[in-house]
Amino acid sequence: MVLQGGGEKVFPSDLMIVRRLKTGLVFPVFLSDETSDYIDSVKSAFNNNVGHNRETISKALKELEVNSSSVKTIRALSLLFFRHSLFEPPVNVDAPALRLDVFKAAKIPPVNTDEKQKILKSVEKKYGLTMDEIISGIYADKESELILREAYSASTIEIARAYNLEQLETIMMRCTVLYIKESSDWSYTVTSIKRLGLLYTTQIEGNELQSIRITGPLEMFDSPERYGFRFAQLIYKISMLEKWTVEADIKIKDKFEKTVKIYKLKIGDAISYYLPESRKNENINYNFVSRAEPLIIEGNIYFPDYKMKIGDQDVYINITGKTYAKKDNEIKNNLRGKVNWENIYLIRQKDKKIKGEIVFYDDIDFPSLKSILEEKYSKKKTLKNELDENSIESIKKELDKLYPETEKMFEYLESQGLIPERVLPAMGYKLKWRGLDITVIKKD
Repeated sequence: MVLQGGGEKVFPSDLMIVRRLKTGLVFPVFLSDETSDYIDSVKSAFNNNVGHNRETISKALKELEVNSSSVKTIRALSLLFFRHSLFEPPVNVDAPALRLDVFKAAKIPPVNTDEKQKILKSVEKKYGLTMDEIISGIYADKESELILREAYSASTIEIARAYNLEQLETIMMRCTVLYIKESSDWSYTVTSIKRLGLLYTTQIEGNELQSIRITGPLEMFDSPERYGFRFAQLIYKISMLEKWTVEADIKIKDKFEKTVKIYKLKIGDAISYYLPESRKNENINYNFVSRAEPLIIEGNIYFPDYKMKIGDQDVYINITGKTYAKKDNEIKNNLRGKVNWENIYLIRQKDKKIKGEIVFYDDIDFPSLKSILEEKYSKKKTLKNELDENSIESIKKELDKLYPETEKMFEYLESQGLIPERVLPAMGYKLKWRGLDITVIKKD
């Protein structure tokens, strides 16, 4: 059983519906309770065709388009229903293998019903299917043949809000630059930006954050589409806030004048009603960690995600990824001696671990992080407290043999249950960063 999707969660650009003003402003056109007839008609087309294939449903939707005052709205809603409805193949069979066997049996195309049945009979035993099932199963892997088993059944208002969000995300794919002018939670906002891997800068006046500037997908030369899908998701995360305001430059092609113009989109929390209901949930069930407020130090603003109590010290936790590695290491160096700052990298299961950094897969394990930081920030522990002189000497000799092979030195220490970042400096080595790579060098 498969959930029939339509790709990424944005509509194709030709289904984008906006209202443009002569003043240069642009607004998304949303569905509401007053325009529920569009939703009701598409919903009926799906509900009336449960048990039929996708091709049959598409024909019913074409009829709706002919009689509709907004073809784009019907097409966008249809795509939304296809994405959220449940489809499955007409027959549970390996369709490519069945096709091959049928075509092999039919050395020449059958010209009458008897010849056709004779061909199908030859593969009937192998697959344990009836002739009708074989006929249905030959192209069971084709999208047009998938059978609707369960139609999208959300309420009218929920469907309208899902549609509105996708329309807004589609508009964001045409963005050159986005400014977040107001946020009731700047730390959450920056965390969302970083977790999506977006490029941003902060605008500060005095000791106050004025706005955040985010590079839009149309300003990206490298993988703009991939970046755009991540960028489009930001608007939903921002809409979860109690207060928010954004301004964006949107590039739209005028199909009549055949020119491209930049329009200004200005929206805020007033439109949150038209988007899916959801509020950010950042509850942390540990008494040793809490959400951190932005830090303003020497005229610069920093956005730690969390503050963790380690002994009698506060350690600021910055959740980051490889995209920001260089920038975050510069921040850590700038803050050395001022606050305790730790960059914690979140990576995917298939990603390679970053040597010399604290790394978690997919999400943070706070108790484990606390143990790691307690080890790092302990004032009492030294190598002599943990290891005897012979062990220290043995480890030092092995490290000298492995030097300058950084990777092998790290692997050796980790195999001994030791933390390389703490042991190597104590053994007379320095750790030096070059981009994302760490190198061990001997101290002079």
